Amino acid sequence: MKKLRNQLLLCILAAFLTINLTSAVDFLFNGFDSSDVSLYGNATIESRMLTLTKDSGFAIGRALYPSRIPTKQPNSSLILPFSTSFIFAMAPYEGRLPGHGLVFLFAPREGIQGTNSAQHLGLLNFTNNGNSSNHVFGVEFDCFRNQEFNDINDNHVGIDVNSLISVSSYEAGYWPDDHRKKEDGSPDENSFKSLLLNNGRTYQVWIDYADSVVNVTMAPVGMKRPNQPLLSFS
Repeated sequence: MKKLRNQLLLCILAAFLTINLTSAVDFLFNGFDSSDVSLYGNATIESRMLTLTKDSGFAIGRALYPSRIPTKQPNSSLILPFSTSFIFAMAPYEGRLPGHGLVFLFAPREGIQGTNSAQHLGLLNFTNNGNSSNHVFGVEFDCFRNQEFNDINDNHVGIDVNSLISVSSYEAGYWPDDHRKKEDGSPDENSFKSLLLNNGRTYQVWIDYADSVVNVTMAPVGMKRPNQPLLSFS
């Protein structure tokens, strides 16, 4: 059997951030070069593919958009709406423990200072996890169940605000557009389609924020975006 590399492969196809009704930060990457993103830690770009970690243990890789993106209007506390979509694959090396996962994030500063690997996903560390001063937002794709973070299982998606204890999480997967519903209108769990995050398959993710609501949706690449978000949090 062909060995799979212990890498987290993240390829952003499209990302869009609305600043206001008349202007926007708008960028589209179909593959990468060194001028597209700022790389930190073990992150590399080879053959226009962004790779976050390699087969070394306890590795952290981060790729950030090189320019600061406004998240608020001047003199306002309201968070601006945004939409993003990207494609990723996580491929574990045969015979080794896989990486813990990856995070799409908004962070107030460059670099990877103040972060740890493993269960901290390169997002936070032992001492700053949960601090309101972090000013960090993330959507995690987590392949380990860590009891200290109240993880629901070892294959989940979570919304993180200043902490790795997610404010909302659900098993990785999607709701088919023809999924059954219960009498109260909520989705029937038997209709849910699970997706294994770290099996080397390629998935597309959509993350949207508007009117104080975050929606996260995912599906196998090539599939139409499901109408029902995987996560919806306000």
